[in-house]
Amino acid sequence: MLPGLDDAATETALRRFGAEEEIWITTVRADGQPQTSPVGFLWDGVRFTLLSRPGAGKVRNLAGNARVSLHLELDRTAQTSGGVVTVEGDAVVEAGPLTGAEADRYVAKYHATMELVGITRDEFLGDYSAIVRVTPTRVRGY
Repeated sequence: MLPGLDDAATETALRRFGAEEEIWITTVRADGQPQTSPVGFLWDGVRFTLLSRPGAGKVRNLAGNARVSLHLELDRTAQTSGGVVTVEGDAVVEAGPLTGAEADRYVAKYHATMELVGITRDEFLGDYSAIVRVTPTRVRGY
């Protein structure tokens, strides 16, 4: 079960974590201004893995404040709750790049996008070498 959700809402959120391609991350700049960016992600059942360029604003922001919010796009087809899923969590930035099975999963998920923009696996993993791990502390679905 996810922190803050009952069993049914957890099931809906987990389904969406597996199906969605983008999630929005909100970090807080040093001046207190929230900054929101769409990012690709993996969900491993415990935490989210996001990739970023090491010099990106979100990475700089996390150095000063590791608390983040994540949210999925609105699911307008939801018949019950779960059309909106937000996650509060704590982030840790690791030096990358991703390797092994985790890199394979990420590249498999985003292969079509990488082809579309003309970037190879090695170029992508080299450019997006800051690994952001987010552990949920609270999840809301409505």
